[in-house]
Amino acid sequence: MVKCILYIALLFPGWVIAQSDSSLVNRQFVIKLHQGLYAPDQVVPSTGNVPQSIELDYSWLGVQRKTWEQCNCFARTGVYANYIAFRNPIALGRTAGAGFFFEPMILYRRRFNLSVRGSIGLTYLTRVYDPETNPTNQYFSLPISSMIGASLNGYYQLTDRVHVNLSAHYNHISNAGTRQPNQGMNIPSLAVGLVYSTNKPTYPNTRLWKHSPLVRRWIAHALLMSSIRVLPESPESPEMALPMFGLKLLGGYRLSQSHVLSGGVELVDDLYFKEQVKRWRYKDQNYRQATLLAGYEFWQGRYLFTAHMGWNVVRPRPYRPATYQKYGLLYRFNSGITVGFDVKAYGDDTKGFQFLGGMTF
Repeated sequence: MVKCILYIALLFPGWVIAQSDSSLVNRQFVIKLHQGLYAPDQVVPSTGNVPQSIELDYSWLGVQRKTWEQCNCFARTGVYANYIAFRNPIALGRTAGAGFFFEPMILYRRRFNLSVRGSIGLTYLTRVYDPETNPTNQYFSLPISSMIGASLNGYYQLTDRVHVNLSAHYNHISNAGTRQPNQGMNIPSLAVGLVYSTNKPTYPNTRLWKHSPLVRRWIAHALLMSSIRVLPESPESPEMALPMFGLKLLGGYRLSQSHVLSGGVELVDDLYFKEQVKRWRYKDQNYRQATLLAGYEFWQGRYLFTAHMGWNVVRPRPYRPATYQKYGLLYRFNSGITVGFDVKAYGDDTKGFQFLGGMTF
């Protein structure tokens, strides 16, 4: 679940388009109060208290045809800031974070709207794992971690500019395996919010609209990859922060403005993995890796959300599994320069972030 929602995280082109005609843009300011649904209890002391939080949102909704063509829907794009009290100050502390969200409208009526949201951001944690002072906190081991979330939101109009918001949220905090332990924490919650809108949007009749024709269908990415992961201390070796470098080459075919099938190869020189191979005592094994990739990309204006399966064809022979998943978010400038990140995972087990930079052709 943590990875699958990456493909709906952002829609920044709506902001660029919105500047051209402010009368076609609705902006919202929201304050929400969250009540957690269960208490994290695998810590000492375990208080039994559920998390509580406050969240501030700012978003914009464009109703122009060009905005609608991005995903065949009207969608809000925005930023959020939140503060979460785990209500367990000794073991878990508190966290504060900020990030971005993308919120497609799935139902819009005169007084009631319904939407789904995907979000991604960073959060600062005040209490993390420490072998001496906080050994039972297996949830967090880095003060700066990622927060990924999904939610279902309902809005009811009180006046032209004031709405009430009821929502159900599912957030996940993790460092994606950058440092262990990293059990991560799921935070389901219910929220109530008060919404102020700058104006009441008028939704055009989209049944007469058609997508603009594609000019180019074949695309290619050439991306350099880099990351750092922390190898835990062992009886023979101290804790080590080790880098990874690689090259990712992909080619794809655009089925439509938003949907792309793509595949390619990934070549990796990972010093973290090299040290792991030594600790596993694999003899006469090359630690370098090559992977064949095949999957899907969702293009949302300049934002690209990617999901690929990988077959690790070059690897140490004893090493398993031979397959993994890659989920990514990329931003493509007009010049073709592309930057972003990937998350590597084996099923629900994440194995670290990788930062990307290169060209899209």
